[in-house]
Amino acid sequence: MLAARGTVVTVGYSAGREVAIDVTKLIWKAAQIRGFNFPFESPERWALAWQGISRLLAEEKIKPVVAKVYPFEATPKAMRFLVEGRPAGRVIVRL
Repeated sequence: MLAARGTVVTVGYSAGREVAIDVTKLIWKAAQIRGFNFPFESPERWALAWQGISRLLAEEKIKPVVAKVYPFEATPKAMRFLVEGRPAGRVIVRL
């Protein structure tokens, strides 16, 4: 759902680099697509972005895509999966 004159913001490539989108829906809503690249932002912008993301996570309005979860002891296996498996989603190592 996107409000009229809303903005779609992308953060990272957790679901891959290519997506299909019906641009007609963006045009009718006069919406825009923006990228957000953390390394080029100030610490204040980082903090503000993470505050917003954390709130959305806590309220369960967004859910991260998780490909696999490994125990700490299996960290080498997790790293191999990252390199060889090219997962669509995050790979988590639990401590």
